[in-house]
Amino acid sequence: MKFLRPCLLLISILLFGWLLMSNVNLINVAATLNESEINSQTAAVNSFTDIDKLKEFTIEKINYIEVIRNRFSENAYVRIGILVSLIIIQVVLFSLRRNVSTVKQ
Repeated sequence: MKFLRPCLLLISILLFGWLLMSNVNLINVAATLNESEINSQTAAVNSFTDIDKLKEFTIEKINYIEVIRNRFSENAYVRIGILVSLIIIQVVLFSLRRNVSTVKQ
């Protein structure tokens, strides 16, 4: 029991840290860079004169958005798994603490 509790606590802290670090990259810290990219894409769309080229460009962008959405979905599954693991670890830690306090009395 003395070894299991610190082990679970260390794993829990590491998983919380990983979860925090995996979400840090979702913060939009380069808003001006993103804004300039949007403006350049808008200018590219406005420069098209042939409708077929515009369709190709649009289909390419839609496919890119789909890839990004799938990547976010995969990351969400990993985060949900980590959160469920953390909940289980916290419940075990809570029950171990309760068992330790009843044994001491």
